[in-house]
Amino acid sequence: MGMAAFFIANFIYIKNPNNQLNQLILIFGYLLFLMNLAEFGYRSAENIEGTLIWFEINGLWPLIPALLLNISLIFTGRTDFLKKSYAYPLLYIPAVIFVIIGVSSNYLIGPIMKEYWGWAYLIGNNPVFYVFAVWIIINAFTAGYLAFNKFLNSHGIERKQALYIFIGLFFSLIISLISEIILGFFPHRFPEIIITTGTLGLIVIAFSVWKYEFPQLTTVIAADKIISSMSNLLILLDPHGKIISVNKSTTLSLGYSEESLKDKNFEDLFPQDLNYYLEQFSDEKYLNELETTINTISGDKIFVLISLTPIYGYRNEILGYICIGTDITKQKKFQEQVLESKFKFRSVVEQTSDGIVLANQDIKIIYWNQAMESLTGIKREEVEGQYYYDIMKKVIPPEKREIMEPDMLKDIFTTTFSSQKISYHIKHDEQEILTMDGLRKSIMTFNFFVKKSRRPLLCTVVRDITESKLAQDKLKSSLEEKEVLLREIHHRVKNNMQIVSSLLNLQSFSVKDKTVLNLFKESQNRVKSMSIIHESLYQSNDLAHIDFRNYIRRLGSELFSSYGMDTEKIRLKTEIGNISLDINSAIPLGLILNELITNSLKYAFPHGEGVITIKFKKKDDYYLLNICDNGVGIPEEIDFRNTSTLGLELVNSLINQLEGEIDLDNSNGAHFHIKFKEVHYEPRL
Repeated sequence: MGMAAFFIANFIYIKNPNNQLNQLILIFGYLLFLMNLAEFGYRSAENIEGTLIWFEINGLWPLIPALLLNISLIFTGRTDFLKKSYAYPLLYIPAVIFVIIGVSSNYLIGPIMKEYWGWAYLIGNNPVFYVFAVWIIINAFTAGYLAFNKFLNSHGIERKQALYIFIGLFFSLIISLISEIILGFFPHRFPEIIITTGTLGLIVIAFSVWKYEFPQLTTVIAADKIISSMSNLLILLDPHGKIISVNKSTTLSLGYSEESLKDKNFEDLFPQDLNYYLEQFSDEKYLNELETTINTISGDKIFVLISLTPIYGYRNEILGYICIGTDITKQKKFQEQVLESKFKFRSVVEQTSDGIVLANQDIKIIYWNQAMESLTGIKREEVEGQYYYDIMKKVIPPEKREIMEPDMLKDIFTTTFSSQKISYHIKHDEQEILTMDGLRKSIMTFNFFVKKSRRPLLCTVVRDITESKLAQDKLKSSLEEKEVLLREIHHRVKNNMQIVSSLLNLQSFSVKDKTVLNLFKESQNRVKSMSIIHESLYQSNDLAHIDFRNYIRRLGSELFSSYGMDTEKIRLKTEIGNISLDINSAIPLGLILNELITNSLKYAFPHGEGVITIKFKKKDDYYLLNICDNGVGIPEEIDFRNTSTLGLELVNSLINQLEGEIDLDNSNGAHFHIKFKEVHYEPRL
């Protein structure tokens, strides 16, 4: 048990050798070891003369109650009392007096006797021993009371520490001391238990040291914890630059074990160019936040910021150095990415033909690329740091500047930045500027916020559209000229067709044969069907397409009028969708309508009554045209696909021109069903 007390006391002391509490516990452990050695000596002695020296050594045990009270005062924080001049004499002078009495007389130890388990002694039966016993009890109970009261009034880890010190030092020792005194009054002696209980108490304290950093948080413990848990690299060096110790972060970062780093030269971990700075360090005595690289066990390099500081002894001699390094590899990679991003950004924006402007939340220009210099004639150094709206005023033409409110631009920019929203009229804006050289240019601006930065930036992309505007104006002028010309062509074609129709009409007055007269009328109607198309195109806003709903109605009206039909008896019904056709499809389709409507008007209604129905709609990519009458129908002997009549022959020819299909349902009058795709214009080379 004595050896256990010796080693446990050393374990507690090594944890914090500079702490007074640890020092007292070490002395307490050594006393237990010495008393255990003395107890072993006098119990195993062969005769009474051999026991005397050991009993004298055992006489040191009155120091234990004084040590207990001293430990309790320190642990419970009553160090103010210990600073008083009479404190330590009050604690230890009585103990020393009782040690002297115990060693030099029989007042504390009575007659020596032989028991079956070895030599023993009876306690003294005199006033001196009674005073000694009272003193022991006062010391033990005072120490125990202070520790227990600390336990009751503490919380968290401090409460657990108080419990362990009470159990480990005071509770067990109080029991053993009281048992020694009480059992000492019996005529027969029992083996002492103070050594056993004291050693068990030290075991409890050792457990507390291991688990809860007992006895208290000191600068040494705190420093040890900080070093072991800090994320920075920490390397301790001897005066010659050899590594003494490293923390856990260093071994994890570099891949070395602590043992493999010990006795390694500090310079071996760093590149050769660090030697220059180390030479400076020897002169300046410190090295602060030097950026360098450090070599890992795998040969990789990590970027670090190192600080090197000497450690001085009491006589100002250098005991060693402490190196603290911060791993900045991630920051360096991020910095490289930022620099690369900036380089790419500048490469793009400086080479683009579009002007680019960046403004911060203070509405001040922070970037003005080379294209903006070329576009406006204003140099970058003239605008950076200036208010955006002040620079804008310089390029606004005078006639627009005169009608603007003085703070209009400032108000627009202020509102835009405060709301972080760009209104539609400035998001994409076309305007005219006046350069510093007096040139007028047309520009298109695109404004948007760059919100990935710490503070959103307003980015303006400015495109010079002067050339495209001139080309657009020329194209517009050319189109207007061609439109006028095309309208004139349609107008003249219509007029020429009306002349042809009039000539046919004049010629018909000299014709007496009714058959020939009908031929003249049919030709006149065919000309009119084409003339209406050209007239519609001439009057339309769209020179390429014809509104077929109006065309069919007008053509029907003209044909009814030409043949003198009574619209009360013969009616025209139309179901026509909103369909427009270009001239390539409209002219053949108009002639087809003319022939089939004429055929119905001439032959379908011998009794002068009936209905002609025209339906026209679009389905998918096809147009469906139905021309029906409820008249007598086409005679069965007539094959409308192979006939000698000009009208039906013309219809079949025009259907082929449209690449369409035509069918006839003759069950209840003549029902023609036509299906075709629109014929698009093909350029002629």
